[in-house]
Amino acid sequence: MPAVKTVTPFTAQLVRFETSLAPGEVVSRLDGRINRSESKDLIPTIATAGTRKELEEGIRRISGGNDFVYFLSMRHDNWLKLYDDKVPFVAVYTIGNPQIAQTIMKHDLRASYNVPPRLLVLEKEDRTGTYILYHLPSSVMALESDNTELGEAARGLDEKLERLVLEVTEDSDKAAL
Repeated sequence: MPAVKTVTPFTAQLVRFETSLAPGEVVSRLDGRINRSESKDLIPTIATAGTRKELEEGIRRISGGNDFVYFLSMRHDNWLKLYDDKVPFVAVYTIGNPQIAQTIMKHDLRASYNVPPRLLVLEKEDRTGTYILYHLPSSVMALESDNTELGEAARGLDEKLERLVLEVTEDSDKAAL
């Protein structure tokens, strides 16, 4: 029997934050908030944890108490400059936390397609600042509108992501006012 194809339309929401901070500053702050320097043990911890307690203790140690940890990043501008030397800074960060992810995925495993979430750090073309963009988790994870528990869990992730992005994009001069 051939495979059966189904197409399910859904509407995703793209969130964009804008800051006057340079991308290097935004990335430096983001790396600190996701404890990038300690995240080298993340994948081995996930792969070798034999109990929930081991996993949670490992994540807690790696996260340093933050909501998110670093999974991966890719600087697209490095290779795009081979085609156009005027390309602005552009990097995709994959961040997450298995403890948060399970609160969503236990309601619908299809949400795992968008776990862990990604952030796009993009320098403005006029070089006057940076954008951070991401898909609103609740718009790409909660595909069934009648699954209220899934929606609540995804909206919790929405809030955590927004809080992180606000922290790394806050203009320190404005914060002092």
